Amino acid sequence: MRTLAISDIHGCLDPLKQMIEVIAPTPEDHLIFVGDYVDRGPDSKGVIEFLIGIKEKYRATFLHGNHEEKLLLSRIDHTDLAHWLEAWGGGETLESYGGMDAVPESHWEFIRNTQPYYETGTHIFVHANLEHDIPVPNQHPFTLIHKKFGTPLPHQSGKVMVCGHTAQKAPHLPLNLGHAINIDTDVGRGGWLTCLHVESGHYWQTNVDGETRNNELSS
Repeated sequence: MRTLAISDIHGCLDPLKQMIEVIAPTPEDHLIFVGDYVDRGPDSKGVIEFLIGIKEKYRATFLHGNHEEKLLLSRIDHTDLAHWLEAWGGGETLESYGGMDAVPESHWEFIRNTQPYYETGTHIFVHANLEHDIPVPNQHPFTLIHKKFGTPLPHQSGKVMVCGHTAQKAPHLPLNLGHAINIDTDVGRGGWLTCLHVESGHYWQTNVDGETRNNELSS
């Protein structure tokens, strides 16, 4: 069994499809998506539809990102909607659906059911970050989905944090601090989608140009 952590997708369906082909998951593998499925890229609708299919076929965990939160808030609040459209890449998401009213209920259900974190015996998976001195169940939601990576201290549990959210710019490589690994390599703004094989440290990357590459985490 492999634990495969997949970075922020941001509406980029083609790199996601290509990644699934590259990693060729089996039913025994565990796919962990760290959130931010929507916005910026051209096909948020297609991404959510594809992930719903993944959920039906494989063992998969989907974390809640700040862009999922913003989409849910934008559905009910005009101020959030204006902010989402202006600064978050929400316009591309609405265009892919043909308007907020055209978002299928199954997609809202998928987004609402995403998780704040996922924890194993050795790793903690979150969208954004952890406070080092607070048990995982007691973490503030803002930290889990909004706090930038920065220079996080080792978590009190001794487990390794795996997260996305804070985009790693060119050359778009995962950032490994040993006790914390950031895999957001900015596919939604011309970077790469990353999938990390957690047990081995090997990772694969795909981009919107159809390119692939792979390597080992640097220490």
